[in-house]
Amino acid sequence: DEGITYSIKGTNADKFEITADTGVVTYKTIQTSEHDDTITIVAADIAGNTVEKVVTVSVKNLMHGFTIDGGNGGYASGWSTSSAGDVNGDGLDDLIVSSYLDGTTPDGSRNRSGNSYVVFGKIDETIVDLSAVVSGTGGFVVHGDGGEPGDWSGWSVSSAGDVNGDGLDDLIIGVRNAWGGPKEDRDYSGNSYVVFGKTDGTAVNLSAIGSDGFSIEGAVRLEQNGFSVSSAGDVNGDGLDDLIVTSGYFNTAEGRVYVVFGKTDGVTVDLANIGTSGFVIKGEEVQNWWTGRSVSSAGDVNGDGLDDLIISAYYANHKAGKSYVVFGKIDKNDINLLDIVSGTGGFVINGENDGDLSSCSVSSAGDVNGDGLDDLIVGAHKATSNNKTETGKTYVVFGKTDKNAVNLSTIALGTGGFVINGENAGDWSGWSVSSAGDVNGDGLDDLIIGAKKANSGNGKSYVVFGKANEDSVNLSAIVAGTGGFVINGESAEDESGHSVSSAGDVNGDGLDDLIVGAYLVNHSLQEGKGRSYVVFGKTDTAAVHLADVSAGQGIIGHAIDFQGNQSEYSGTSADELFVAGEGDNILIGNGGTDVFNAGAGNDTIIIDSNNLTKLYSNTLSNNLLARVDGGGDIDTLKLSGSNLRLDLTHIDNGRIQDIEVIDLTGSGDNTLILNLNDLLDISSSTNILKVIGNSGDKVDIELNDNAFVQNSASETKDGITYHVYSNANASTAELWIDQGLGVI
Repeated sequence: DEGITYSIKGTNADKFEITADTGVVTYKTIQTSEHDDTITIVAADIAGNTVEKVVTVSVKNLMHGFTIDGGNGGYASGWSTSSAGDVNGDGLDDLIVSSYLDGTTPDGSRNRSGNSYVVFGKIDETIVDLSAVVSGTGGFVVHGDGGEPGDWSGWSVSSAGDVNGDGLDDLIIGVRNAWGGPKEDRDYSGNSYVVFGKTDGTAVNLSAIGSDGFSIEGAVRLEQNGFSVSSAGDVNGDGLDDLIVTSGYFNTAEGRVYVVFGKTDGVTVDLANIGTSGFVIKGEEVQNWWTGRSVSSAGDVNGDGLDDLIISAYYANHKAGKSYVVFGKIDKNDINLLDIVSGTGGFVINGENDGDLSSCSVSSAGDVNGDGLDDLIVGAHKATSNNKTETGKTYVVFGKTDKNAVNLSTIALGTGGFVINGENAGDWSGWSVSSAGDVNGDGLDDLIIGAKKANSGNGKSYVVFGKANEDSVNLSAIVAGTGGFVINGESAEDESGHSVSSAGDVNGDGLDDLIVGAYLVNHSLQEGKGRSYVVFGKTDTAAVHLADVSAGQGIIGHAIDFQGNQSEYSGTSADELFVAGEGDNILIGNGGTDVFNAGAGNDTIIIDSNNLTKLYSNTLSNNLLARVDGGGDIDTLKLSGSNLRLDLTHIDNGRIQDIEVIDLTGSGDNTLILNLNDLLDISSSTNILKVIGNSGDKVDIELNDNAFVQNSASETKDGITYHVYSNANASTAELWIDQGLGVI
């Protein structure tokens, strides 16, 4: 009103500015967490009369993520969800979501053959409708193999890593009810399919997979190969990612596990005659133990440079459950889990109490405590914690180099890991568990735990931040915002958290994201369509409500500054997001909190002293956390400047990844500092790192501690002669250093 002026007062008044003639209040600085501020607004007229009003200003995080909505009612979209890696090579991580009850015959009747959907990474929050993905918009559909009705393609889905070595991440899909091999003698033997990464949105039909991938056929009738599928990482150290598939019903649910080596051809693998294509992991020969109910790559648990495996047997030992950690190996000999129990080739993890069903879900946890060894996560959804029945427990087992058995009762006491206690009776926390990647950007890998029965079946998922100590965690504390945050389900009986996984970095901001499946969600007036929720990584501990995520507000945290297949992109000193495609790109930072997602191709990423400073920091700027991701193929990280120190021992390993060459050339006297863990973590495709430069540049690998030893033979590649350094603690790891560089 005319003649009225406005002012503010109160304990929080210094946070705000107010426009005197309109009373509009704004914060002086950008707010970085959800909270409420109470202030008093004073209105005064020209006569000096005043009126006061107390106002509460609420700060809400509008940047949540997006939903992936299922197609038709009863199709159970979100039954299985996973990061797909970077399938199309554009630099953003993609997703795979299954609808195992999906599918129709040519006459339109329903046959439940199952479909899986690949959703390409994106930076906005707009809703993804799977009907659009079917038409090739924003991803592609993988149709079931079209065999018998009820094949249930997509019962289990996962990224396969880069199986064929083409620089694009591949997929693995389990079809547990398929008829593999000769139809007359392998009914319900099950199939698993590897789908190669590709850049277009054309549908893939598993019945005619051809050059799009290959099939893995079950060995024995009724064994249901494909019950659980996963990337195995690179188990044998040949540079190609391998696969792990299980046959849950083998020999009356004794269970059997198969490792299939990565390969470049599309020839079918017959598990009845696996031969040189991989090896068999045989259970302890006890029926109804369900060996392989859940399987996963374990990462590199013992630090030898080969990826390891974790295998569940959740009905073992009076349903206390067991997990087996199988160390990676280069031979093709079969493994008997009885040998693992005795400490040969790995170690066993014994459940805590009868009936806990430990290992119903198992996964790599990433490196939770920052010691350089990958850790493990084991869910026990039927366990009692804090005197509440079936709250569920989850156990984090720290990586280790010995083969001694681990007892989860010892972990619960804080030795060798830590326990995560469920919140309320009947929640079933630990039903699904996974590494979350580094969600909050602190350099430690985080965890995600699904409790699908929580809150009247709404379901909850809990993100637990990585930590170095062995103190127990109570999920009630996570709900309160201490040590992580909770993701609350949307509606009753949705069972959100039935499946949980890291999503990789879907929006390219440098923080890892999450995917949560709720296969019973009703929407668009249809029951059981299912929905999956992508929750973007964040640094605060405020609760996430999936109802907010499903609002689909279309908000963008940081727009892409440079994107495409142009040969060179040169940034400025501002904070910038690079998302390159398949080409051989040159990405130049020129300072700022830059995030480089180089995608497929032989890329070169050039950083200066200011970029380096940002990589050492864990601080977000303009919704970005500095990171370098070379993507597929052979990628080079190059320094621009002189007297620079690239100290990988002081940069979180997840902040520089998929780099195969480091170029110190710059303008003189640059130094690279690294240890064995840095060498093993910097590339997902090889344990060989090449370092080039010119006179005056040097590499500090602490030769005096005898960790690295120079080999007698040198290697010459592309006209450069390298001195080769190996490490006794990791037989597959090699550091190739340009002979013109100093080594200390």
